[in-house]
Amino acid sequence: MSEDSAISVENVSKAYRIWASSASRLTSPSLEVLAGIFPQQSSPAKQLREYAASSYRDFYALRDISFKVKRGESMGIIGRNGSGKSTLLQIIAGTLQPSAGQAKVQGRVAALLELGSGFNPEFTGRENVHLNGAVLGLTRREIGERFDAITGFAEIGDFIDQPVKTYSSGMLVRLAFAVAISTEPEILIVDEALSVGDIFFQQRCFSRIRELLAQGTTLFFVSHDTAAIQNLCARALLLESGQIRYVGAPEECVSRYHARHGSTSVPAAADKPAESILPDFFLKQTPEYLQHNLVPRARARHGARQLEIIIACIRTPSGHFTHQAGLMQPLRIEVLVRAHAPIAQPSCGLHFFDRMNNLVYAAGNLQLGIHFKPLEAGAAALLIYTITMSVQPGPYTFNIAVGEPGPSDANSGRFYDVCEGLGPIDIIAPNAGVWPFYGIANLPMQMEVIYE
Repeated sequence: MSEDSAISVENVSKAYRIWASSASRLTSPSLEVLAGIFPQQSSPAKQLREYAASSYRDFYALRDISFKVKRGESMGIIGRNGSGKSTLLQIIAGTLQPSAGQAKVQGRVAALLELGSGFNPEFTGRENVHLNGAVLGLTRREIGERFDAITGFAEIGDFIDQPVKTYSSGMLVRLAFAVAISTEPEILIVDEALSVGDIFFQQRCFSRIRELLAQGTTLFFVSHDTAAIQNLCARALLLESGQIRYVGAPEECVSRYHARHGSTSVPAAADKPAESILPDFFLKQTPEYLQHNLVPRARARHGARQLEIIIACIRTPSGHFTHQAGLMQPLRIEVLVRAHAPIAQPSCGLHFFDRMNNLVYAAGNLQLGIHFKPLEAGAAALLIYTITMSVQPGPYTFNIAVGEPGPSDANSGRFYDVCEGLGPIDIIAPNAGVWPFYGIANLPMQMEVIYE
């Protein structure tokens, strides 16, 4: 294992035996032991091993996994339930042994796998802090020095001297997280731990993790929250059925994750050049639109494209193509879509992200109260969005998603084409005078002054 590697996983597999019956749990191992009495290649040994093997089958939660994480690097893990994510983390954390291969870790590890699982419900919060701190490798003196910081982060007040069986689930999680991060780990392993608790707790968790990353801590992070993966991680790994499908940029990893679990039928027309499938009313401006088309430069793209995004561009209200706007100034985002199959309820939405990949704003035609008419196969529509960029100065990107809403919930449905990482849009601050607002975004606010 090289000096610059914090985690090295080499040809790791994990298999679980699925027994044919309860009795086979006893008889099969006994037959394997009995087969060892005979010469290995003898007929009795082979027959006994074959009979023993017929009583079970091996299920591989992981199969031949290999990768490395450098010191100070943040790695995200994405995959559906049952893909092997938690098994992989347990092997790296040392709480589970692989069936084959090896996982090597260099540095002090804090593993947030099941927060609060090591707490004794009969002990007080104070007693559990000392108990878990000792398990994580802290001395009594170190625990004492960090105790106030732990309780301050957990914010459970006088409950610290009450048995944890009286705690709410949120209180228990806050205390467990506070203890885990108090070790100042060199490697932090997180498995969905940040998806619990209220928004204030989650914000403190993310802030603390960013502090640790700034100090050089290595992060190994599993979450179904793809925005968090893209926000915190420099690389991401896609697991499927216990095997690695992709390792690389988080945006591409997330895109492949969505694409693999969406529709797989791609119409032949989706692979044709944009200029060959433009509608008649667009042909006059084809060269200029194609020159400024952002779709080919999308950071990631997925979807079956029954409804396809052909062109996306940014324009000023007067019609000039641009990538800039002044603070509080309007922009037009024009999107040309074309149907390759009958679409009963076309829908299109935009998502805007800041430089930290935080979602700033998202809305579409349904939020705007606009309903598109059905599109027949071959029909096209030009969608023109006008938005005032009431956000702090800086670079922004946006996603475009087209599809159809679900039958019972307009916020769910099917995505036919999603283009991610379009832009950038640079918001420019005014040269002089008082800015109209400070902060992430402009909120409608009124003020009243009452004098005596």
